[in-house]
Amino acid sequence: MWTREELKTRAKTGLKFYYWYGFLVCFVAGLLGGAVSAGPQFSVSYNQRVNRQLHYMEDVFGDPSFFIGLLLLFLSIAMLVSIFSICFSVFVSNVVFVGKCRYFSISTLEQRNAGFEELFGGFKRGRYMNIVKTQFFRSLYEFLWGLLFIIPGIVKHYEYYMVPYLLAEYPTIDRKEAFRLSKVMMDGNKLDTWVLELSFIGWYFLGALCCCFGGVFVHPYREATIAELYLKLRQERLGIYRDR
Repeated sequence: MWTREELKTRAKTGLKFYYWYGFLVCFVAGLLGGAVSAGPQFSVSYNQRVNRQLHYMEDVFGDPSFFIGLLLLFLSIAMLVSIFSICFSVFVSNVVFVGKCRYFSISTLEQRNAGFEELFGGFKRGRYMNIVKTQFFRSLYEFLWGLLFIIPGIVKHYEYYMVPYLLAEYPTIDRKEAFRLSKVMMDGNKLDTWVLELSFIGWYFLGALCCCFGGVFVHPYREATIAELYLKLRQERLGIYRDR
């Protein structure tokens, strides 16, 4: 049985050998996996001192077609941005996330820098489409379960928690097998994993006090700890022992 102290101690020991490389991986992954938020903002300036402009605005805004056209334009742009955001997440961000899991899994296991290129290892031929497909269904299942009630969605999130790490280590694994193994690994560990994640809140809060962005320096520590959790559960539930 694992403990938070055990995982964090091992993570900190390994980070001595690759912290800044891990920081770079987290930073680039954050840029590529961040939510896309964009959209036009319309504002009207009302100036009582310029009567000519006031009358012109009243004439334009008095035409209903203007509002209809403006609404259609806004909806069209919002739809395009949403489609682009979804496609980017499915075909890029999810794959980069698996690459990040792979980097930290190898680095924590071997206590060395696994190489920045591992972040993009999921884009290689023979891996890419299986990772895209499996990660897509993982997100879809979590979303659909979340539509029922909040609690089932959270439970399923932690049930599928290890899917990206399994894909990172076995990129060609069958989708159903990845979900099955993740369920086996997380059985009885969902609540403890949630508490493990909560244990980093203090670190992020402390980092936020440092120029409001110091929390980014905590990311490698958190990722290394979660990778240690994967390696621990892989050993306990799947019988795959680590050499170190």
